[in-house]
Amino acid sequence: MKQFAFSRYERLRLENDFERVFREGKMIQDENFTILFAENNLGRCRLGIIVKKKFGKAHDRNKIKRWIREVFRHYKVNFNRSFDIIVIPRRTLSVVFPSVDFHHVKDTLTLLLKGIEQA
Repeated sequence: MKQFAFSRYERLRLENDFERVFREGKMIQDENFTILFAENNLGRCRLGIIVKKKFGKAHDRNKIKRWIREVFRHYKVNFNRSFDIIVIPRRTLSVVFPSVDFHHVKDTLTLLLKGIEQA
């Protein structure tokens, strides 16, 4: 069961780490999310989430962050290599967010996360 935990070591927290991913990383995006990723040598994937205030009210921003963490928590065991990943929800998702359910977000993010391994 521990493989599905989301420990503090799997969180991207330091400003230098975010800057490295922005500077050296690659990008995958669709109409709902932008994902930036860079390989690391830590032996585990780490996740960072950036949600701008333009996305909506605080409860919407918190909800999308919880959903992103939940998708990552279940998908991380599928990675063969270790990455630093930054997920940024886009404005188009914020417009339709009140009518979107978790499964739509999960399907969209899973497709993008599969693209990381192939890039």
